Amino acid sequence: MTGIQKCIVALAVLILVGCGPKDEQLVDAKAASERQARGELLLDIREADDYKEFHIPNSTNIPLGRLTLRLAELEPYKGKTVMVIDHSGLRSPRAMEQLQKAGFPQVFIVKGGMVEWQAAGLPIEKLDMRPQ
Repeated sequence: MTGIQKCIVALAVLILVGCGPKDEQLVDAKAASERQARGELLLDIREADDYKEFHIPNSTNIPLGRLTLRLAELEPYKGKTVMVIDHSGLRSPRAMEQLQKAGFPQVFIVKGGMVEWQAAGLPIEKLDMRPQ
């Protein structure tokens, strides 16, 4: 690898690290569950089919691709805390950015997403797929 290539790789790493959420913008699954129980919004940005398959009780589902179009639904939470969860935590930073640009100052990401939520043994609701 040439010197220029090494510089490009180093710059790319710095940019990627600097663009991710900061530690203070992350909340672990257990803390998110406790905060939700106190009335804070838990926004699930997975697709509707994924949400229907299983989801966190009392969470709100607005898929990431529709978030900008459906911001009005979140207006009552504008001055309150919003916690964003996805499947594994990779898409939540985009939702956080969209919400912050729309005037939501208190946005957090549930670290590890639904994967961590389930690993922590926290409650989920599943759609009953048994034939009747």
